[in-house]
Amino acid sequence: MSLKRILFSSVTLGLAVTAPALAQDDPTQIAFIPQIAGIPYYVAMEEGAARAAEELGVEYVQEGPTSTNAADQLRIFESFVTQGFDVIAISPLDGETLRPAIARAREQGVIVLTSDADAPDSDRQYFVAQALDRDLGYTLLDEMVDRIGESGKIAIVSDSPTIQSMQNWIAAVEERAETTYPEIEIVSVDHTDGTAQRAYQFATDAMTRNPDLKAILGMASTTCPGIAQAVEASGAVGDVLTAGYCSPNTARDYIKSGAMPFSVLWNPADLGYLMVHVGDHLAGGGEITAEFQVEGLENPIQYLPEDDVVLLGPPSVFTEENIDDFDF
Repeated sequence: MSLKRILFSSVTLGLAVTAPALAQDDPTQIAFIPQIAGIPYYVAMEEGAARAAEELGVEYVQEGPTSTNAADQLRIFESFVTQGFDVIAISPLDGETLRPAIARAREQGVIVLTSDADAPDSDRQYFVAQALDRDLGYTLLDEMVDRIGESGKIAIVSDSPTIQSMQNWIAAVEERAETTYPEIEIVSVDHTDGTAQRAYQFATDAMTRNPDLKAILGMASTTCPGIAQAVEASGAVGDVLTAGYCSPNTARDYIKSGAMPFSVLWNPADLGYLMVHVGDHLAGGGEITAEFQVEGLENPIQYLPEDDVVLLGPPSVFTEENIDDFDF
């Protein structure tokens, strides 16, 4: 795994709540640990974070594990603490594994954020969130129902069961089905090891066990290609819908083939941009309040003080009509 350092000259960008500027020879050091390195989603987050780092004159580093391995993610987190980073943000694979390390980091004065996924039972200070879990789950199921109808069997393929955000999305899908679409039957919920190959196998198995299956939902960008490929390989395009939380670049070919008519997500570059702004603001002594805003984002952000959440905005739906308007 390579360690990427991005250091830029200071450029001031206005915030609704300002903080004292750090000296140019002592830039804020901000690290982010994704769930896995190299996939398009986290590359886009890095690009947005790098843009914010350039504007703010901070040092930004992004390093993640090569597979969705909680022990490797913990090791990277502890390495950043040892190196003396001012702010460490992480998309937790396993909140329980990280909880003691986050507490120790806070005791040493490190600002700890979660972003992309949360560890709400830890001592993290804020969750820089892409969208509300409930809205993500509801949107995914509502869009699916618009295409397959309000009855039928569906399967869910997710990543590790320790990833709290994905568990929350699954719970929201289940709640929406129970309360709004009672004739939608969720026949299986499977968890992969973060690879498209495992997602392919689970999707294939679900179709084999349920010849009348109508849809397969993927809870992670790592699962989306696998479930779409399984439907294509089985000749079920048009009969079995796939959809999930997948970046436009990852989903594009499947959306155009008809195997995955839509994907629900957000702009991860904007999420990375917001994450760095929040980290730098806190490192400079600022506070997060309802008035906190960041220039350079299309929509105003929201602050949810009851959960210490800084919210980017509502989810987006990518379809054949708009998929080519996005590049991440």
